[in-house]
Amino acid sequence: MTLKVLVGKDARWGDYGDMLMQGMTSHLPRTSEGLLQLERTGPYVPPISFPGISDILITDQLRQRLASSDLTGLRFAPVQKTRIVKLEWECWSRESPEPAEYPASGEPEDYILDRPHDPKLAEAMGSFWEIVLSVGLTTRRERPIVERMEEIEVVLSSWNGADLCRATGVGYVYASERAQDVFLREVGDYVAFKDCTISS
Repeated sequence: MTLKVLVGKDARWGDYGDMLMQGMTSHLPRTSEGLLQLERTGPYVPPISFPGISDILITDQLRQRLASSDLTGLRFAPVQKTRIVKLEWECWSRESPEPAEYPASGEPEDYILDRPHDPKLAEAMGSFWEIVLSVGLTTRRERPIVERMEEIEVVLSSWNGADLCRATGVGYVYASERAQDVFLREVGDYVAFKDCTISS
């Protein structure tokens, strides 16, 4: 069984493209109920996005498909749409080396923060869900601070068998071969899988 790390595909236009594609969940704390607060552009939203340090968000349509996929280790929590702003950046030419518009401040997050929340747009975009994962692996490393992901060893014998899980000491999301197949089939344009160092 080959475990790999699930990541979002690199967006065009660097940090600007990342902000437009992924949005933000790390700018605001979780609600008192523990829900992520999403800030992003609309109406376009990808079926899966990676808006925080290790957060994974999905649309309701993808949640339904994943729920019927028999993948183990996943549960879903609703997301609060705190700031949804209108910016139809998906109409910009993807062939251009730069986005058609930059925020006045030059800061990528101001694509979102400089615009008002649009409640009607937020409602029209439907529900979003966080994929909530448990720790199912342990890791080890030779030194506390590493420069590359490959320096972190995944202890395969510690794996609880979940198709998607987190691991001790890192923020990565680890996917089984079965999970890799499902995600590539469902959202292959938006995700990638990176090799990791596995030890017995």
